[in-house]
Amino acid sequence: MNVFSIFALGFLFKNCSCFQCYCQGQNGDNCVNGFCETENYCIKSWIVANGADCLNTRTDLSDRQCQKNRRGLVSCICNSDKCNDDSFTIPSDVVLTIPPVIKCFSQDLIEDNYCFGHYCTYEQEYIRNDFGDAYTSINSPSRGCSDLEYAEDLNSPNMCRLLNGLLECQCSTPYCNRDQPFEVPMGNTLCYYREGEYDSKNIPARKHCRGHVCVARIDKKVKELGCLSVSDGAPEESKTSGANMYFKFCNEDECNGDYIVETSTPQIEANSVIE
Repeated sequence: MNVFSIFALGFLFKNCSCFQCYCQGQNGDNCVNGFCETENYCIKSWIVANGADCLNTRTDLSDRQCQKNRRGLVSCICNSDKCNDDSFTIPSDVVLTIPPVIKCFSQDLIEDNYCFGHYCTYEQEYIRNDFGDAYTSINSPSRGCSDLEYAEDLNSPNMCRLLNGLLECQCSTPYCNRDQPFEVPMGNTLCYYREGEYDSKNIPARKHCRGHVCVARIDKKVKELGCLSVSDGAPEESKTSGANMYFKFCNEDECNGDYIVETSTPQIEANSVIE
């Protein structure tokens, strides 16, 4: 393991009670020499070939130790050091059930042009102005299907979330993705907003937005800052601090600006504030 890799792992999981997992780099973690670090879960999956990785999530998955989707993917989680090695097997007391499979609109609104999945999906691009307000893009929404996996943080069957310029929804009844299935109110947490990669030599002016939590996407450098808002009825964990893949979440005003301070020098002052 080289010095840079050690630094990258140390930054991403600083101040956490971490343990190691075997990995193949499928879930956005830093897989170095076959190992990754997490403070949440190791994951093991079986379909044709074995898979292993770290799973960083804000969700308590204690009641979902193993699961199976319609494609035959069986995945299990564990939470001790290197627990997802080749000796790991599906616990004998686990009952694998497959959620119902439904029909969903696939891109357009022609019911004969459908797809199958455990969930229907709906995505819409949004544009934010200099004040952080979000407006629907002129681009048409994207519709499709999704299957049950551990890879997504807060994989709730019925919710929408708006992360900066992208609205993502999933719902669990047939053809529920005709329109946006759930409204997303803006939260009240003031966050720094900036899309695009930058480093200590190129720190952009900071804009603001509001959401339920502030977000920073970090992959060695700060890639993106912004806001996450979720629909009413979404899991409470979606409004809490934590981490998932390359994303870090915090729920205090301007808290995602701390990641610029940690990854860049010198520190700059914000030049735009929402009253």
